[in-house]
Amino acid sequence: MRPRLLAGWCMESQGFHVASLCVCKRTRAWAGNSGTTRFEAKRPMQRISAPFELPHVDVVITCHNYRAYVEEAIRSVLAQTYQGWSCVIVDDASTDGSAEHVHQLLEAIGDPRLRLLARSQNGGQLAAFRDGFAAGNRPFVAFLDADDVWLPDFLAAHLAGHLNATHPASLSSSDLLLVEHDRAALSGTYTALRKPRPQFDARGIAVTPATWLGETAPEVASSSQCPITYFGPETYGWIWAPTSSMVFRRGALEPVLAFPFRSTLNTDYIVATCAHLVAGSLLLSESLGLYRLHGANVSTNSAYEGGHVQQSPANEARQIALGADVLDYVVANAARLDAINNRGFVAAVLAHHVRRFDCLIDDPRIAPLLDRKNRWRRQRKRIMRALRRLFGRAAG
Repeated sequence: MRPRLLAGWCMESQGFHVASLCVCKRTRAWAGNSGTTRFEAKRPMQRISAPFELPHVDVVITCHNYRAYVEEAIRSVLAQTYQGWSCVIVDDASTDGSAEHVHQLLEAIGDPRLRLLARSQNGGQLAAFRDGFAAGNRPFVAFLDADDVWLPDFLAAHLAGHLNATHPASLSSSDLLLVEHDRAALSGTYTALRKPRPQFDARGIAVTPATWLGETAPEVASSSQCPITYFGPETYGWIWAPTSSMVFRRGALEPVLAFPFRSTLNTDYIVATCAHLVAGSLLLSESLGLYRLHGANVSTNSAYEGGHVQQSPANEARQIALGADVLDYVVANAARLDAINNRGFVAAVLAHHVRRFDCLIDDPRIAPLLDRKNRWRRQRKRIMRALRRLFGRAAG
């Protein structure tokens, strides 16, 4: 029978090293017609080191006037089963005493992995993202809104997804439980997350999490039976759950946050859409956090009605500005994105984008980047719009 490896592990300096390793061989000793089984234990082998270390994660908690909730967010990071993280809480010039509350809380907790960065002027969510991102240098970056909460396996599950052997991605997004201000559950899923559902989705590719890591890195050994789906950069539109569901690769996020966007809110739309264009996204169908609907959310201020979260009128109005920002980014990075994803990728992205944001179709920068078919479609659409406006005036 093939020898078995029995190993115990200990953690030293964030690396994983063998504590004991021995080979046990099962043999058979025969006595007449009956067999007996015995185990012969060989002496422990010399201590060896695992050939890799697990990546650290920079956690960024963004807070603006969320004194009532920010402690729960911080404690949910402390409760992670994966402990290889550093966390900065960025207070965006709150006026409700959030920064003072966080300062006192961190002193009481006394964990050096936690620190406060208090902005003197309010700059919006994008500015808080940038400051938190610049405060770290780890290969993965996770953002947590101060009014949301992570469940204990959030970081472990995301890392197990990212370290799969087939589809590395720019970012991952997991499902979220929707809860009220007091954490009373409203829904077990964020419907807009493009996870496996009964209908067939031709673009999604099933991904197996890195279960092989369990032998050498038990902190990210995934026991979840919930599927992970990979969507490549050619998948367009919103496919994720909100900010607190996302973990980014720093290399994919860095050029995005360096771009001079004009919008300061709804940052998750900008960063997820633009980062996704490089290497795609992993969608974890397991609910790994709590998305709190308390009536003062930036994106929604209405009651949860079931199905999709209802967007506030102000958020709907901001969508055009967000679409314009994404257009600026794609145009400025067209050569790089085509080089990464093959020629014609940017043309397809822009063709979809102007279908989504019809008012951007007249931007003169678009036509030179489209292929012949999409240039004709754009021109035909412009003509139809002009005719509708003309006959609309005549009817009036």
